[in-house]
Amino acid sequence: MRLRSCFAIFSLSLTLLSVSAGAAHACVGAQCLQIWSTAPGGGALTLEWDFEVKVQTFESFCTPDRATCLYSTIDPGFQAPVDDVAGDSFYRLGDATSVRVELIATAPGLTVAINGQRLEDAGDTVNLGTMPDVHVHPSWQILVPGDQRGDFDFSFRLITDSPAYQDSDVITVVVTNHQPAPEPTPTRTPEPSCAGDCNRDEQVTVDEILTGVSIALGSISLAECEAFDGNGDEQVSVDELIGAIDASLIGCFAVRPVTLAEIQETIFTPSCAIETCHNSDSATGNLILTAELAREQLISVLPDAAPARAAGLLRVAPGNLERSFLYSKLIGPRPGHGSRMPLNAPPLPAAQIKQVGDWILTGAE
Repeated sequence: MRLRSCFAIFSLSLTLLSVSAGAAHACVGAQCLQIWSTAPGGGALTLEWDFEVKVQTFESFCTPDRATCLYSTIDPGFQAPVDDVAGDSFYRLGDATSVRVELIATAPGLTVAINGQRLEDAGDTVNLGTMPDVHVHPSWQILVPGDQRGDFDFSFRLITDSPAYQDSDVITVVVTNHQPAPEPTPTRTPEPSCAGDCNRDEQVTVDEILTGVSIALGSISLAECEAFDGNGDEQVSVDELIGAIDASLIGCFAVRPVTLAEIQETIFTPSCAIETCHNSDSATGNLILTAELAREQLISVLPDAAPARAAGLLRVAPGNLERSFLYSKLIGPRPGHGSRMPLNAPPLPAAQIKQVGDWILTGAE
């Protein structure tokens, strides 16, 4: 009964926060371009997205004299809608409908690579896949002199061979390499506590989760339960609500020593160190999670993602979940920090996420 109640409250929490933020539809990962049509069973292809107007890129590398710098990001991605909710202008495409991107125009210095193919000249096309399985994260890239900052237009349209649908209108996404606003500096150091344990009794109840939801929506003050503010930014985020749900379901202080060998056997080897992700050949994000290299690649190492580095995160900060990018990627990272892992797969079970958390909290030995 408690499990069912907690998940019901959690669903309500996310729904309320979504409405509060003005998002029309749920999205997998940090950002996405959802593919719809303009009429039921027909009409033209169209896109809806729920991120800021500009795609934020980050400096990847520069020549020693900064004569040329590459700015890039892997988000936002193209994907099929993750639910059946649709407004007056958005309708699901029929299954097996193929979708491609056709480049109309791009600003000098800007290219987009999709599935390993670059869109460089007007008329270039790249296949996104067939519905309902489209989920592609392109690489948005700006190659310009290091002192050149600006906004770069990328205009394209969605096209299809399906006789039921028409090609989309021209769509323009603005890609920028302006420096993003700095992360706010925490104003206080939170007291170590179980997430959401307002009365410090080492349990998190449904009432306490409701209190966290009310704080997140601004209905009551954070002073009612500071245990929800895990990172000390004086706000309650969806991630922090998730932490309280985990504490309610799994237990507050039931932290046990976990070895890296256990993590390797149960999580890294079967789910991460694979051909499409973090083995020696793929090394996505310059991260290799094989048994031979996982420790030196993780412990106290800066993440490859520039926004995570700017936020003061390490891949694994021993004893500190808030500063551990690995843990953030498993529970759902902050906006701009990429997608939740494993990519294109269901999230890890709560018990495995807790296993990683216990390993970090007990010193990542």
